Amino acid sequence: MIRKLRLSFAVLALALSASSITAHAQFSAYAMFTVDRMTGITSSPILQTLSPLPCTGTATTNCTAYNDRVNPLGFTGGAFYDFKTLGIVTLGVDLRGGVTSAHHGAQTYAEGTGAHIYDGLGGIRATFHTPYKLLAPYAQGSFGYARSNFGVLTNAGVNSGGSTIYPGIPTQSGLEYQGTAGLDLRFLPYADWRVFEVNYGAIETSGTYSHSYPVYSISTGVVFHIPPRQ
Repeated sequence: MIRKLRLSFAVLALALSASSITAHAQFSAYAMFTVDRMTGITSSPILQTLSPLPCTGTATTNCTAYNDRVNPLGFTGGAFYDFKTLGIVTLGVDLRGGVTSAHHGAQTYAEGTGAHIYDGLGGIRATFHTPYKLLAPYAQGSFGYARSNFGVLTNAGVNSGGSTIYPGIPTQSGLEYQGTAGLDLRFLPYADWRVFEVNYGAIETSGTYSHSYPVYSISTGVVFHIPPRQ
């Protein structure tokens, strides 16, 4: 009987604890400073349409040299809502958008128009409850749309049969996916410090110039809770 009572009290305490955590679920918004690294540029098929053509092999004249990566800096903002607690994990949905840019683009010997990444993503997040209540590690998977000009200067384009194949400065757009891990540190009832967030994913373009551009990023910022947490 005593063992059954102890078990019952333990189950009741666990249930109350879980319901208490669930009751604290709420809407939160965040703002972060972000550093991106986009790679896969020198293997992009779109470079083969530009004039002058990229330098390959031993060719070093009448061609243009490119870096394989650009490192734009900028802002990521978004919001999430935690809606379900399962044991030590709270599930939520996250919507975010980002704008990053760099003065120097992929072209080695010219600054050009710089490099830019614009994206909007939505995903599912999981926050993990630890014995240290001030710490809130989380993981997330997101999908969305991205557009990038990776900073390539061209002339008017490449002519074929009297028509321009790809004029001006190329912009690539398509599906973007990200895997995310981060850590929030609670310091006020209504605000957390997002100590870090790291992302790995890619922008996948389709069509004639389909290509995969891996994108890595790291961010830090502030999370605001509405209403304040108890």
